[in-house]
Amino acid sequence: MTGTMKSMTMSDGATIAVYHAQPTGDRRGGLVLVQEIFGVTDHIRDLCDDYAADGYEVLAPALFDREHPGFEADYSGDGLARGIELARQLHPFELSLTDVQTCIDSLAPAGPVFVVGYCYGG
Repeated sequence: MTGTMKSMTMSDGATIAVYHAQPTGDRRGGLVLVQEIFGVTDHIRDLCDDYAADGYEVLAPALFDREHPGFEADYSGDGLARGIELARQLHPFELSLTDVQTCIDSLAPAGPVFVVGYCYGG
């Protein structure tokens, strides 16, 4: 993996983990990659690195971090059930959207920003 996990302060002052992958070569734009129900997993980090290899600066916010820091589930039925249960217990979904917007805002000064979501984030 070429990116790194870092802490990022959201617009309301909360701090969550974000996977940050820098572009390879010329920057084509920014991209916020919204996680699956399983969290910011190896698969999500690999996708971020793939987009970065195509020239995008990518942020993948760990949207469950406010209540469950570091959450990652495996891709089993049990992992899916754990992710769904956590999503039901979470803060209002609008707060996750605010976290995504904070990531957009942090990338926007350098050029266009795109958003792609998978599973929970789609």
